[in-house]
Amino acid sequence: MIKNAFNALGDSARSLLRNWRALFVLNVLYAALLAALYVFFKTGVANAWQLVVSALAFVLAPLLFFVLQAALAHFAGGDVGPGALLKRALRDFGKVLLVSLPLIALAVLFVYLLGKLEAYLPKPSEASSTTAFVPHPQGPPPVPLRWQEVLLSSLWLTLLGFVLPLLAVRLWLSVARDGLKATLKGAHRLAARAFAPAFVLVYAVGLFVFGLMPYFVLFTRTPVKGAWAEVLLFGLRLALAFIFTLWGWAVTLGALARVTTESIAVNESTAVEDAAPQQA
Repeated sequence: MIKNAFNALGDSARSLLRNWRALFVLNVLYAALLAALYVFFKTGVANAWQLVVSALAFVLAPLLFFVLQAALAHFAGGDVGPGALLKRALRDFGKVLLVSLPLIALAVLFVYLLGKLEAYLPKPSEASSTTAFVPHPQGPPPVPLRWQEVLLSSLWLTLLGFVLPLLAVRLWLSVARDGLKATLKGAHRLAARAFAPAFVLVYAVGLFVFGLMPYFVLFTRTPVKGAWAEVLLFGLRLALAFIFTLWGWAVTLGALARVTTESIAVNESTAVEDAAPQQA
């Protein structure tokens, strides 16, 4: 299983780099999404024009997100040209949005329940946090690790970082491969297969690339001297974060699509082998 997962990741990375024209389309869509988010958060609402721009960016950003996911799902399904990729993405982004609505509702529910849980959990007392450690002569004492914070962080990561993304990826890939009707008809089977060991392993490896690496690239402090050096370093950080996020997610989706195809082929061959003795 581990070998197949890493082989799928390697095949997906090579396919991504070979089809550079389609990759250019993905880069443009992702850049447009980031630009829409920047305009939304940067533009004020002091006058009517700014209010209109903010409203347009507020509507455009989610649409671009689902267009990008539809494009990535079709790109993960196999080599496709840039024109066909953009056409399929614009055709199917509404389907991707439709199958994502229940997951969005679940995300809102999870956030609400986690907020309630955080308010319900006992708060650590200030006295225990200050007297738990003896002051160190070389600096302040380390911050104690509290079980409340560990529990909440684990639930946030599990529910919003693994459960919902794995379900979403299964549905998006199925929409791109089989269409909306077949996806809705077999949604319960897709949800059960979203947590197959190989699927989870590929996603966990990809999460390190498209999730953790951009964080380390952006927030790791590197001492430099000179204003131009800081500007160049900041630009390099942004470029690397862009590449790790988009390309890493594209490679992960491609590997997940390959793992899904192999699983379907194995299940079909097993079904044929089981049906052969009965027919005999």
